[in-house]
Amino acid sequence: MADPAQQFQWLEDVLSNASRAGEKVYIIGHVPPGFFEKKGNKMWFREGFNEKYLKVVQKHHRVIAGQFFGHNHLDSFRMFYDDAGAPISVMFLTPGVTPWKTTLPGVVNGANNPGIRVFEYDRDTLSLQDMMTYFMNLSQANAQGTARWELEYQLTKAFTVPDASARSMHDVLGRIASDQGTLQRYYVYNSVSLDTRACDEICRAEHVCALREVALDPYTTCLRGPAAAPGPGLGLPLLLAAQLGLSALLAW
Repeated sequence: MADPAQQFQWLEDVLSNASRAGEKVYIIGHVPPGFFEKKGNKMWFREGFNEKYLKVVQKHHRVIAGQFFGHNHLDSFRMFYDDAGAPISVMFLTPGVTPWKTTLPGVVNGANNPGIRVFEYDRDTLSLQDMMTYFMNLSQANAQGTARWELEYQLTKAFTVPDASARSMHDVLGRIASDQGTLQRYYVYNSVSLDTRACDEICRAEHVCALREVALDPYTTCLRGPAAAPGPGLGLPLLLAAQLGLSALLAW
């Protein structure tokens, strides 16, 4: 099936119409493209659909002001680059408010504390200015018999960037890949401050490659190479809910 329910054609049409109208859009979905950072080589989309989504973002990135997905219950992001290696878009993966532990074979401690995410954005341009994640320490809540929500981190302060743009997140990725302290900070946030173990070399490779490479071949090459290498290319408006989560798209 080339395009289940004509989802990609619909997405192309809406993005093209938004471009002609001078509008910006957010893409909001559930199951993300790319790879699960807790398990090497685990892709949620079928490869062909994964490539189609990547091409859509590369073609329409000037219209797309943000991408927001979930499914993994973990806190992460995915970078998108043009053919010259310049960062053009970032997808934020929001942690789950429900604590859940994956049953995927080979995943160690793939659980999370409950998390809630809040974005600050420019209402005229839809550009993302900042991101705050609030969390509940589930072990503490169970021990004390009461739930306490508190700020886990603020993106611009935790990673010292001016905003939540693709350029800023590309810089964050570069530091995650090359600095152990930044990697460990990201790794703890990934589980919403549940898993505080040290992120070793295998862990680093799986996370960095998942953050950097959405397409299959570059991801596979990344896993085989030095994951700490710098990433590529340093160099009310319309709200679009693109629910690309039908079972036909998924790689079960």
